Amino acid sequence: MKSILIVSSERHAGKSLLALALGLSLKEKGVRFAYMKPISYEVSYATGEPVDRDAEAIRTILDLKDALGDLAPIPLEGSFLREAIESGDRGFRDRIMTSFRRMSEGREVALVEGRHYLGLGLSVGLSDLDLAQMLDADVLLLSRYDGEEAIDRILSALRILDAGPRLLGVILNHVSLETEYEPVSEVFAPFLADRGAEVLGIIPYDHHLHFVTMEEVVERLGGKAITNVPMDRSVGYFLIGAMGPETALRSFRRTPDLGVIAGGDQVDVQLAALEAPALRGLILTGNVRPPRAVVAKAQELGVPVVVVGQTPRAAAEICEGLLGHGRIRPSEEWTYAINLFRYNVDTERIIEKAVER
Repeated sequence: MKSILIVSSERHAGKSLLALALGLSLKEKGVRFAYMKPISYEVSYATGEPVDRDAEAIRTILDLKDALGDLAPIPLEGSFLREAIESGDRGFRDRIMTSFRRMSEGREVALVEGRHYLGLGLSVGLSDLDLAQMLDADVLLLSRYDGEEAIDRILSALRILDAGPRLLGVILNHVSLETEYEPVSEVFAPFLADRGAEVLGIIPYDHHLHFVTMEEVVERLGGKAITNVPMDRSVGYFLIGAMGPETALRSFRRTPDLGVIAGGDQVDVQLAALEAPALRGLILTGNVRPPRAVVAKAQELGVPVVVVGQTPRAAAEICEGLLGHGRIRPSEEWTYAINLFRYNVDTERIIEKAVER
């Protein structure tokens, strides 16, 4: 079997999307494969037990029959995980290995999603380097391209991996087709290849990958929906209603997939936002509920209205941070994102380079 550990040089580089893209490509070719996320970094306690909802969604999208407890055997992260390890619980490695052996039986390829970023967990012996050693896996490095900083991060990662697991190559994400693709493919890729890191995929930047649902906005802001409409609408841009209603409406009408953030007492801005055809959600700050007329109109239009406690600027910063990092779910947006990865990653070369063990 060939084991491939997907790691990243920074947070939110797109490891889950890459795993989905590889998994769907393997499935299309009839290759028997497994997917595993040994240590989760975002879990939900909605059912009373810690559950990795992204791993659950990936299992659904890839149509895997393995138990969720094997796909994501350690649904803990951050300080909770550290405290558990330091207090003497050394069963995590055994649990990971037991699940891995169970899932990999009869499979040709195992896709393993690494930690939040390369190096996390070194202090407690549960880093990507440790996982690669435990699972006897080759490493595929994913990095978000942002110019010189990306080059330095990748070179730093190569040094970390130098005496450790075998590196299959590098995938570069968020590369602008207009300004970056040519220098990356003609200059940066050969530069990395000379250092033993073949570039196995260049993913173009696409704003369609940057979206978040109103449901996730409510969860992250700790708000409350005051309309009874579906919360699964995707927002691609957030604007603060800090201007007069006429000026605001002009901005709102020019913005697609819009989420408007306004003070709960800014009724004129709220009504202007509801005139925008592309409005996907209205986020009202200061824990101030709007008049019934605003709620009624939003309800009629099917636009979620959410009341939160933050200031407009604080809410906007949090919402902007959510874009592109939303929870995985079967949807048209996620299908588009997965296919963008599939069409720009050399899956055949990755599998060819992976060592049979």
